[in-house]
Amino acid sequence: MKIWAKVMRGDKILRDVIYEGEHKATFSGFREAVQSAAYLSDVSTPVLLPAHFEKFDRFNRVKFLPSDFIEDVDFTAFVLERVKEDKPVRRPGAGGDGVMRVRLR
Repeated sequence: MKIWAKVMRGDKILRDVIYEGEHKATFSGFREAVQSAAYLSDVSTPVLLPAHFEKFDRFNRVKFLPSDFIEDVDFTAFVLERVKEDKPVRRPGAGGDGVMRVRLR
């Protein structure tokens, strides 16, 4: 799972980091990914609820507000977005090596 973590104040990104890890698409895997992304972003880990996981799983994005943290924070949002991996484009007639195969008559 690849996650773009952003620490924001208003509409301005204060810090951002790309986190990549091998986590399963379960609540416990999501919790581990959030903890790692928060550590790399130098913020405390927010309180995680099943609703946070459901939003992330459904919309590929979750936003944590200052009320989601136990400690006082100096930012307005901690946003996590799943980064979709680009799949290689397969063209008709192309082999697995990306070379276009053409039959001449």
